[in-house]
Amino acid sequence: MSSRALRKLQNDDDLLASILASKEAKIKQSKPVVKETTPINRFAMMNDDDSESDDTDNSSIQDNEKKQSTEIAEPVKLMTKSQRRRQQKKKKQQKQQQKKKQEESGSDLEQPSEDEELDKLLQEFKKKDIKNLSKLANADLAMDSDSDFVTASESEQDDDEYLIESHEKITGDIETDTTFEKFPIKFLRHAEKFFNTDFRKLDPHSEFKLLFDDISPELLEDIDSVTSTSISPQQLKQIQRMKRLVRNWGGKNRRSVPNGPGGAPHTLKLTKIREDWIPTPRGELGMKLLGNDDLIDWQLWQRPTDWKDVIEQDLKKWKKVISFYKFEPLDDDINRKAITEFYLSVIVHPDHEALISLISSKYPYHVPALLQVALIMIRQGDRSNTNGLLQRALFVFDRALKATINFDGASCQLPYIYFYNRQFYLAIFRYILALAQRGAITTAAEWCKVLWSLSPLEDPLGCRYFIDHYLLLNTDYSYVIELSKSPLMNSYKQWYTFGLSLATVYSYFKIDEFGKAKNELQKCFYYHAPALVYLFQEKLAGTAMHTEKLDITKFPSELIEAKAYMSRFSAIWKEVVDINFLIDEISIILKSFENDKSLIDPKFLLDDDEIPDETDENPFFIGDIPINLLRFAILSEESSVMASIPSNIWSDCEVYEFDVLPPTPTSKESRDIIETVKSFIDDRDLASSQAMLLQDEDMLNQIRQLSLQQYIAQNETNNEE
Repeated sequence: MSSRALRKLQNDDDLLASILASKEAKIKQSKPVVKETTPINRFAMMNDDDSESDDTDNSSIQDNEKKQSTEIAEPVKLMTKSQRRRQQKKKKQQKQQQKKKQEESGSDLEQPSEDEELDKLLQEFKKKDIKNLSKLANADLAMDSDSDFVTASESEQDDDEYLIESHEKITGDIETDTTFEKFPIKFLRHAEKFFNTDFRKLDPHSEFKLLFDDISPELLEDIDSVTSTSISPQQLKQIQRMKRLVRNWGGKNRRSVPNGPGGAPHTLKLTKIREDWIPTPRGELGMKLLGNDDLIDWQLWQRPTDWKDVIEQDLKKWKKVISFYKFEPLDDDINRKAITEFYLSVIVHPDHEALISLISSKYPYHVPALLQVALIMIRQGDRSNTNGLLQRALFVFDRALKATINFDGASCQLPYIYFYNRQFYLAIFRYILALAQRGAITTAAEWCKVLWSLSPLEDPLGCRYFIDHYLLLNTDYSYVIELSKSPLMNSYKQWYTFGLSLATVYSYFKIDEFGKAKNELQKCFYYHAPALVYLFQEKLAGTAMHTEKLDITKFPSELIEAKAYMSRFSAIWKEVVDINFLIDEISIILKSFENDKSLIDPKFLLDDDEIPDETDENPFFIGDIPINLLRFAILSEESSVMASIPSNIWSDCEVYEFDVLPPTPTSKESRDIIETVKSFIDDRDLASSQAMLLQDEDMLNQIRQLSLQQYIAQNETNNEE
């Protein structure tokens, strides 16, 4: 942790201490008590093992704190999160007992709620903390370890180059830059904080513990032990017997599985084993570190007009910072048979029952089938089994993860041209939706960060178009504000999405930074004028004069973004004061726009004959619409959003539910590089399986026809009699 972060922690703790001290002083005015307590060294909590060295290093800090403590009537001891939760639980119990006594005595006197007052104070503290973020981000001062003087830190001075002010224009455009030159690889060091580096946050039970204090560890253990899908007692007994034959399956924490030679144990990071999961001595997928040749092939697809030697020079820089991987089947024969049957049941002869049978008996850990069946269950209204199927699909990848993997945007990037990499993206996306359905919003937001980290630049499923929703539901305003100043949002126009721009406006407004909220709304209007006008007219019932040029039907990508945001608008903008602010400020901006056309991106004012032709061979666009926006729109399954997608997308492109808009070749050489579902299918096996299927269908038709003839003959005989 940097010295600036330490100083921020100390300042925050001092502010919280003063708030709590004033609170205690008000409560105990009638009973003043003076205690002599030793002030806590807040920095010592960070490393208990080095307490001796901390005593010498922080002696001056402790002296300062002792001086400050004499100015407070009653010193306050800062508590950990668990201690605060226990104290709040104790207060809640006392309040319930007090209420019960009042009801028994017939007293109608209302007692003031200390919890509500404390919550308000903490809300004010949180606002002040977020307001100080920009000051702390720009401060280049750090504590010198050899003296009490404050000196500038070189590493923190470097952070300034990553901060982007709201008035700075975004010049990058992915339509003309598939190499992402506007985002140098060194920026990933700064971007790490926007991704997930703590696997514990990916467990929804951690969130449920915070939401419900009365959930015991025993109850959570019971939840982990239940089956993930419907299963008969007989089948469950068979699985229990199989566990005795497979070493290292489950363990006390349900995170141990055998993997590798000799059944070596592997610790799961993302999932826990359920009772109905069939024990297997080996996983289905492996994780391969991509070599130089693989990376060159991938970049030749992404950058078809670049020279190979230029790509090789770039890769030398990237490989110093980033590790690229691909998931691949461990047993090609088993995978080929499973994929062939899957393809027949989904594409050639759609058969839901055959697909369910595929994962129930033959291939219980076949990821594409698991994800497809989970989607079928949702559409049939059966969500009870969906979560279990999604977790089983994630388990397959979890079992293959390298021990050194971290979702920080650098140690694990997964190129989207590989089929099973895309299945991992899809499994996470579907799991995020399932978590949101269960109310685990904080966990869903953390999984969004994981999904984004797998390919921060390409962002193949468009995390930038929906992550704002979960962040705001989680009131994570500081994350949004920091992101709004980072290159991850400002390097390219396509990265400054409509949702994230309005999320920044909302975040500033909620912490009473009204001036900054207005500035961000003006920036949003500059880059998303058609979408903002459409939102103003359709959702806020406003009237926009002289905006004929901003007809959103002329801008398909703006229409899709606007529709996607409006589908979740009411979940964020709830309070009347928030909506009134939006209406008033948009009205002011539109009035200014009547006299000043420079308030918007000039591309919105071009006539039809001035619009530049579509860029050829750009793998990140279909027409002039970002392909990741289209993937997100289709996967969202929001009818209004899907209806805004141009009809030619549905007719001209591959829109499989298990692989939405897979990458397409940009050259003859890249045809063999991109993996699709057909890459794992042998044409002879497919023809043989299809012939057998047709024979079965012919036989069934003959039986039906024979039965029908018998039925007719029997009826004729009965009529004659």
